[in-house]
Amino acid sequence: MLRALVVDDEKSSGEIIKYLVNMNNFPIEIIGHAYSGDEAIDLIHKLKPQVVFIDIQMPVYNGLQVMEKINSSYDGAIKFIVITAYAYFEYAQQALRLGAKDILLKPIDNNQFIKTIKENIDFIYTKNETFNEIINYINNNYEKNLELNKCAQHFYLSPNHLSRMFKKYLNKNFITYLNELRIKKAQELLIESNLTIQEISHLVGYNNLNYFYRNFKQCHNTTPKKFREKHSTILYK
Repeated sequence: MLRALVVDDEKSSGEIIKYLVNMNNFPIEIIGHAYSGDEAIDLIHKLKPQVVFIDIQMPVYNGLQVMEKINSSYDGAIKFIVITAYAYFEYAQQALRLGAKDILLKPIDNNQFIKTIKENIDFIYTKNETFNEIINYINNNYEKNLELNKCAQHFYLSPNHLSRMFKKYLNKNFITYLNELRIKKAQELLIESNLTIQEISHLVGYNNLNYFYRNFKQCHNTTPKKFREKHSTILYK
């Protein structure tokens, strides 16, 4: 059971999130509700939640300031999911730069809530517990400089052994899985944010823009720009 904290100056937000969690039978326990930025920081240190649903506009410290302060102490270990109104969507872009896992727009849509939770909670993928941990590790760190050798070393495995595990359980190699994950995240940002393509490329783990373009076109048979023009529902740069 994952422990989650709601940070929002509106009581109704916490009630809605709790209702959606229960309705969808997600393995999440709402362990508290903070109504201001300073209270949020205190409760996060005290309760140590794994997930924080956080609004941006709040008394004392806003959501972005809370994320900055917490990230400096927990090094990104806590998953922040931003809940915000359309009026503050520009601020949500800053939240993405601070490592927010996703953005939920108010009023929270159940389908979007389900999608966000499924993509940001560690689920069991195979019967191999070690491989599940590896996949969860990659899913939570895809934006970093991940390599097969480093990942294998992190789990005290040989690179060859890890390669065989990917082939056995996913029928694909390490780099293919990583690239598909990064492109999927980039696709979401192209649709749901107005970050520049270069910013998105960097956020999902690509230091080389040309390499990002090449991988994106390989997955979608189009460029990131054309994909955004076709699918984006907001104004973009």
